[in-house]
Amino acid sequence: MKKVVFIGLSNKKDKEPFDKTTNSGKIINEVINHLDCKCFKINLVPYAPLNESGKLRYPTKEEIAESINYLNEQLENIKPDCIVGLGNIVNKELKKIKKYQNILICETHPSYVYVYKKRELNQYIKNLEKKIMNQITRKE
Repeated sequence: MKKVVFIGLSNKKDKEPFDKTTNSGKIINEVINHLDCKCFKINLVPYAPLNESGKLRYPTKEEIAESINYLNEQLENIKPDCIVGLGNIVNKELKKIKKYQNILICETHPSYVYVYKKRELNQYIKNLEKKIMNQITRKE
């Protein structure tokens, strides 16, 4: 069975990557439900970076750099047929990993689409499904 990995930036506090209770998670899970693949949801930074008051913040460059080896280990273990990078920061980092360029799909983060382009949400989902299917059937 083909393997697809969705990679986000970081977890929300006390949530799994793309947790189904989050807007992004609902979108990614809808995509997954239409795929006949084994799907994995992971993050560039495998924890929730919090500020002094306990609110979620963007990870620092140092936190991202410290997390790259762990991300590579996860990908080595999974051996994906397709990697879907979600969001600018994630895609910038994934583009640096030469090994995965031929299976990488760089996509807008679903939360951005949900907040700023909600009318385009159904098209976003269909387009993402199509890109993934094209990628995994191309490898056969």
